[in-house]
Amino acid sequence: MATLVYQRGSTDQQSTARQDLLLDEAGIEDLVVFKEDPGTSSRIHPLQRPKFRELLTYARPGDTVHTSEMFRLVQRQRPR
Repeated sequence: MATLVYQRGSTDQQSTARQDLLLDEAGIEDLVVFKEDPGTSSRIHPLQRPKFRELLTYARPGDTVHTSEMFRLVQRQRPR
């Protein structure tokens, strides 16, 4: 069983430092990290994000996926 981590920042100016800090505080070891390129927009459907697709291909039954916030995994809906 693997412990998988998905990380991304929504803009080029954002880093994953806060996400790294949360993982360090959780004390989780032996992580397999899938880090999206900086600036991967939340407007892109998750299945179109290369590292998210890679995580889905890599994952096996019994693996655990960690992310710092749920919105890192989903497409945000903008109010109209």
